[in-house]
Amino acid sequence: MPEHTIERGRGATYATNRWTVYEHGIYGRGSVLEGQSRRIWVDDFETLDEAKAAYPDADIVAGSTYRPPSLNHLPGEDL
Repeated sequence: MPEHTIERGRGATYATNRWTVYEHGIYGRGSVLEGQSRRIWVDDFETLDEAKAAYPDADIVAGSTYRPPSLNHLPGEDL
């Protein structure tokens, strides 16, 4: 996975037509999501050209890189 992507903003609770830059990584030790993929909002822009100019090394994604986290490893109710 690239370090940064440019895509239309999509998440669990929001959607936007703005071009959004996300940083990708892995949740670290001590997080309840430890070891899972992490995607963090960095910035957003009106146009793709603005986003590419600000983050020239980012990969442009046609869809969405959003993936819901898995909580199956936590004790409690079946999720």
